[in-house]
Amino acid sequence: MTQAITGIMTNAGKRYITTRALEDKGLDVKELVLANVPNLNESAQRNPNEKMPSALQIVHRRDIDAKGYVDANTVAWAVILEQDVGDFDYNWIGLVTKDGTLLAVDYLPLQRKRQGVNNVHNRSFVLKFAAAAALTRISIPAQSWMFDYSPQIDSINNVLLITATAQINNMKRHIHRVLEDK
Repeated sequence: MTQAITGIMTNAGKRYITTRALEDKGLDVKELVLANVPNLNESAQRNPNEKMPSALQIVHRRDIDAKGYVDANTVAWAVILEQDVGDFDYNWIGLVTKDGTLLAVDYLPLQRKRQGVNNVHNRSFVLKFAAAAALTRISIPAQSWMFDYSPQIDSINNVLLITATAQINNMKRHIHRVLEDK
């Protein structure tokens, strides 16, 4: 089974974490940066030596809205791009610390963020490393703010199944009536 390519911690991010751990200062993750990098292949290996894109490629910066731990070794940061944010396209996402260190990076298929009702993007960045929750000093469970869409998806799937079954049964009855009339 092939593992999906996902975001990585940069080498600069690893050095930052090591230094902050030795200084017992915790991590100071400040923002998520979105950029539109020309010719970026979302399937490409992420570059551990990645640098910030040029100012012309950066389309939006957003301070972290929420942070939480998934487990002792996994933490998450998230932003919400409300309906009044936009218009821009992005395919690169970076997690940046208060001192400007690019902690982690990911490549995405081109995302279109447009202003408008019901056009809200939720972006999360999840990192896994030893003692992540303790080192980041995050004490809030991510489940407290991460929304689980499973019940809604299950409900939609159930409605679709019921509707499709009813339509098939109606078509069967109609075909039987047509055949009986002949």
